[in-house]
Amino acid sequence: MPTEHRRVTAARPPGGWTGETVLAAVADTLSLAVGEEILDGGSPARVHRATGPAGERLVVKVLVPAPGAVDGHDLASFRRKPRQIELLRTVAPRLAAHYLPVPHVLDGDGWSACTTPYYDSADLAAPLRASPQGTGEFFRHCTALVQALVLDGYAARSHPTPPGHLADVVVGRFLRRLPVLSRALPAELTAAERLTVNGVPCEAPHLVLRRLTGRLPAGLAPARLMAPGHGDANTRNVLLSARPGAAVEDFRLIDPRGSVEPWDPVYDLAKTLFSLTVWDPALRTGFSVHRSRHGYEVGFRQPVFPGYRAAIHRFLPHLASHRGLAALFHGDPLWHERLLLTHALHVLAEAPCRLSDRKPKPDLRGRDSTPAELALGHYLLGTLLINDLAPRLARPGTVDAERHLALVADL
Repeated sequence: MPTEHRRVTAARPPGGWTGETVLAAVADTLSLAVGEEILDGGSPARVHRATGPAGERLVVKVLVPAPGAVDGHDLASFRRKPRQIELLRTVAPRLAAHYLPVPHVLDGDGWSACTTPYYDSADLAAPLRASPQGTGEFFRHCTALVQALVLDGYAARSHPTPPGHLADVVVGRFLRRLPVLSRALPAELTAAERLTVNGVPCEAPHLVLRRLTGRLPAGLAPARLMAPGHGDANTRNVLLSARPGAAVEDFRLIDPRGSVEPWDPVYDLAKTLFSLTVWDPALRTGFSVHRSRHGYEVGFRQPVFPGYRAAIHRFLPHLASHRGLAALFHGDPLWHERLLLTHALHVLAEAPCRLSDRKPKPDLRGRDSTPAELALGHYLLGTLLINDLAPRLARPGTVDAERHLALVADL
């Protein structure tokens, strides 16, 4: 399905564009009947169900970026997403077939929008919430995802890794976003050089990362970069078909990073793990944070789904046993350590991301989590993880992945 690009020249409303006024302009341009808002997401974009002029079921997504939106939540990234999918149709068609089509892309004065067909689905982690025994089904879907995303997608191209890639892309991402976080969280927290989290004395993460940047083992960087398969493979961006009897390979991908540059598949594998450890539980249950003279205690408001905990502890062994991944990462012996580092940085870098998503985030009892609460929880858990991991990275082979992940899996 080819993508139709349109430039919308509607006059800016008094007071500027909002999600509601952009949605109305898009609906008028495409003759859509707009339905309920879909709140089950993690980006600042507003998403609604809609019906097209021929009765087709669609999803329409609009973005009016907030001031200070970090990379990935900004307008430029949003506008690059269709370009990334179009590139994959050429270089990795078997992966591209799993992406939901984007029939319409509309750009206006300081906003953008797009549509996709409505896909009756559940997210990748749904089997883990449905039953404690859902881990088997989850990993069957993970196997299919690795085949399509990594082996049919990323592996379609190979590029030399530029010097400093790991320090710039993985470590530097949080440092670049830190000013956004510092403006929103209490100064005594983000300016402190030391803090205690869950009873563990920690150094401020920006200090750990600045020291780590100059000490990363040479073998920790990717042996090579690959095609930009996705870049944001969280569990909510992988849609499992709800059709009875659907094959395990019958899934769809949405919302890639918005990059056409070479990328590391480990980044996406770490993003899926991060969805299970912190991101998805936080959005569904909220954080519980208490401060005392002994430091900060952080956890989740309600017990995390048992299936998530089981899947976290099986995730790295599952990847290690995958023959295709073993062949792909031949000559890249520290990719497991890089995955754990990337995972810890996903937790930290998500803290400022939470500030630009203003959609309601109710927990299981209906209490909303504010953007600042979600940012604080990610910051504290990321601090705990990077303090635990950084000293061990200097001695390859000394990282106990199960013990490390238990810091967040067993909250």
